[in-house]
Amino acid sequence: MRVAFANGNRSWEESADLTSLLAESLTGASHKFSRQREWLELHNGLLLVPHVVQVTPSDDGATMKTVSTIQVSHPKWVPKGVFEFQHSWGPDVRQSFSLGFDQWAQVDLPVFLYAAGDEATNCKSLTMKPGREGNSLIPHNRRVIVGPTSHLVNQPATESEEHGFCPCCLFTHSVDAFRDLIQRDEFFGIRLFAWRSADGATIEADCRVNGVDFPAALEGLKRYASSWPMRGLEFRKQYVALQAVTPLQDP
Repeated sequence: MRVAFANGNRSWEESADLTSLLAESLTGASHKFSRQREWLELHNGLLLVPHVVQVTPSDDGATMKTVSTIQVSHPKWVPKGVFEFQHSWGPDVRQSFSLGFDQWAQVDLPVFLYAAGDEATNCKSLTMKPGREGNSLIPHNRRVIVGPTSHLVNQPATESEEHGFCPCCLFTHSVDAFRDLIQRDEFFGIRLFAWRSADGATIEADCRVNGVDFPAALEGLKRYASSWPMRGLEFRKQYVALQAVTPLQDP
């Protein structure tokens, strides 16, 4: 991509090859892959395709806000692909996109690696099985893969806290919104995000399924955020997947 900018002081151009930038992020995280023209293929068959969504400079041009997506597909369990957004900032277009891809490699990619059979990741899973009564709403074994969390908080936890931040908390506190998805066979990638202001007066949440807004989960996420101990500004962000369990993936 190449983009031109202008403000009251100057005009300039910046360019970036998103596939190369994503490759650099994967190399930095020690992942093995092969490079195609516009996508990357990991050793386990995962295909990664980055896309530009938006580039916005600050008024003085000193920083760039970029929005991108990475589409992930696998020929067996997600042939149509799913995508998720990366929002990031940097001193120029290349560094901003790179930062977004680095964060994706740390938070989102481990979930897909685990789903593809690589259990040497910092993910956990919960298996849901059909009931013995024969009329369970879950037709087949389903697996919930909870990825690593991105967590920012102003003040450290104290020993008096009754319950720490478990990897499954974001999902379990909003699980009722996903009942219908759990009962289906498809793969679903779920982005969970909750944020609370320093004084606790403002709480916001965001949820997307396969890259599409999923408002049904917002109430549960906000209710969960309101229960956090008061430790100043705080947000918690995570990528979770729902996947049918096949014999080759049986945990």
